[in-house]
Amino acid sequence: SKFYYCNFILWIDHLSISPLISHSSLTRCWFTRPPLSMLQWLVLAGGMLSAVVHIIVEGLANAALSMLPILVVAAVVYKYVESKQRVVHTGGRVSKQFEPVFKAFRENFRSGWERDGAAFAVFQNGEMVVDIWGGHADRESHRLWKENTMNVAFSSSKAMGALCIALLVDRGQLKYEDKVVKFWPKFGKNGKENVTVQMVMSHTAGLALVSKRITMEDGFDHVRMAQHFEDQTPNWEPGTEVGYHALTYGWLVDQIVRRVDPKGRSLGRFFEEEFAMPYDIDFHIGLPLSESHRVSRLSRPTLWDRICEFITDPQNVDYGHVVREIITGGLMFKVGSNPDWLNSVFRMPMNNPDLYVMEQCALSGIGTARAMAKLFDLVRREKIISKATLDFLSRPVVHESQKDIVTGAHVARGHGLTHLYHTDKAGRKLLLLGHAGLGGQNIRIDRVNGLTFAYVSNGLKGGLGDRARTYVRLIDALYKCIPLKEDLSDARSPAVSPSGPKVTTAKSATTTTTNGCSTTPMSPLKAH
Repeated sequence: SKFYYCNFILWIDHLSISPLISHSSLTRCWFTRPPLSMLQWLVLAGGMLSAVVHIIVEGLANAALSMLPILVVAAVVYKYVESKQRVVHTGGRVSKQFEPVFKAFRENFRSGWERDGAAFAVFQNGEMVVDIWGGHADRESHRLWKENTMNVAFSSSKAMGALCIALLVDRGQLKYEDKVVKFWPKFGKNGKENVTVQMVMSHTAGLALVSKRITMEDGFDHVRMAQHFEDQTPNWEPGTEVGYHALTYGWLVDQIVRRVDPKGRSLGRFFEEEFAMPYDIDFHIGLPLSESHRVSRLSRPTLWDRICEFITDPQNVDYGHVVREIITGGLMFKVGSNPDWLNSVFRMPMNNPDLYVMEQCALSGIGTARAMAKLFDLVRREKIISKATLDFLSRPVVHESQKDIVTGAHVARGHGLTHLYHTDKAGRKLLLLGHAGLGGQNIRIDRVNGLTFAYVSNGLKGGLGDRARTYVRLIDALYKCIPLKEDLSDARSPAVSPSGPKVTTAKSATTTTTNGCSTTPMSPLKAH
C-alpha cells in the first residue's frame, strides 16, 4: 500500500501541488488549497485509477501463482481419471508376434495422444502382419473409424508422385538427369533452362514458391499451372540450395507425367491405371466425389495438444524458426500462403470434398494405411520397379547435413522420397525410405528387415509425421517385435519365407495371394 500511496503522491507532485504533502493532515489540505482545474482532476483520476489497477493486477497475479500448483495437480488427476474411463474403439487383425504393436496403438488412445482416429498397417516379407484401426472418423458426429475409412495423406502423397516418376524412369521413358526443357521447352524461361527432373524431385529446383497468386481455378487447370511455372523466376539458383517444395511439387510432377507418358495421362489417371487398378490399391490422387463419404474429418491440434507434444519431444517442431518466418515474412511463410486456399496450418481446407478431386500429389492423396503399405511393399519386393531403380531411389541426393532454407530442417532427400534412420536394439541405424506428411501421416519401407508400414491419423499432430509421438510409439513397439539381423550389409529384403510369420488362430492357417501380396490369416481383434 505504501508503494501505491507514493505513486499517488508522485502524480500529485506532477501537477505542481506538492504543497499538499507539506501539511500535517492530508484532509486539511483539501480545504485550504484552491480548486483543481479540469486537466488536473483528469490527471489525478488517472493516477488513482493506475494505483487501483496495479493493486488488482498484482492481487490476481499472486492468486494465480498460488493456485498454479493446485491447478496443475487437478489437471493431472483429471486426465488420469478421464483416461481410465475413456472408451477406446479399436478393431483389426494382427499376427501374434506383433501383438505389442496393437497394445501400443490402444495406448495412444488411452493416454489421449490420439484424440480422433487412426490406422496402422504393416507388411513383413510380403505378408500383412498388422492391420488395425480405431477412434473416430468424425468425433463430433460420433462416426467411428471403420476398416474402409480413408484419410488425407498430406505430404505422404509425395511418395506416390515419386513412384509415378520412378516407373517412367524404370521403363526408359525418362531419366532423372534429363533437363525439363527436353520435354517442356517453354519451361526454360527466366533462368530455368538447366533445371533437371532430379532437381524437381529433390526440392532443389528453386520453385518452392510461385510469385503470382494461384487461384482455386488455377489449381484445377494444368494449362494455367503450366503458365505459372513457365513465367516464374527461380527463388534461388537451381541446384545450389534445398528448399521444401511443399505445394508446387505436386503440380510440377503432374506436368512432367503429362508430357513424358506416351498416353499423355494426367498424374491421377496415371496412378489409377498403373497402380490402383492393377494391384487393388485403395488410394487416390483425385478421389471421386462418390467416395467422399469414406473420408475422415480432419482436426487441427489445439494449443494444449501442442504444449503436451512439446513437453514429450521439444524437437518435434522448431517453433523458433516458425515464429521468425512469420514475423519476417520469410520463405516458409510465403510458401504456405500461396495458394492461401490450401493453407492447412491455421485452418483445415482439406475437409472440403471439392478439393478431394484435385490431382495434386503434394498434399491431396487420399487412401487407407493398408493401401499405402501394400503398394510400397510391392515396391520394396521389386514387383513394380526393378532392383536397379529401387537402389537408385535408396541413394540420397541431398544429405542430412544440408539445411532446408524453407523449413529450417536437416532431412536427407532422394528422388521424391526422404531418407530417415531408425536405431535398432543393437544401436545400428536402419534406412527408412518413404515420406512423412502433415500431422503424423507416414509411409516407410525397411529393406533390411523386409518391412513396410504406413500410419494415418485425422487428429493432426504438431509438425510433420516423423516425430509425431503416436507414430514414434508404434514404430518403437514394432521394432521390439523384430529379431536382430546379424548382417546389415545387404540393403535388400531377406528372402520371403514360404510359411511367413506364425499366426495363432482358431482355424488352420492358410496363405492367400492377392495382386502380388500374401495375406496370412491373423488373429481378429474385437472392437473395444
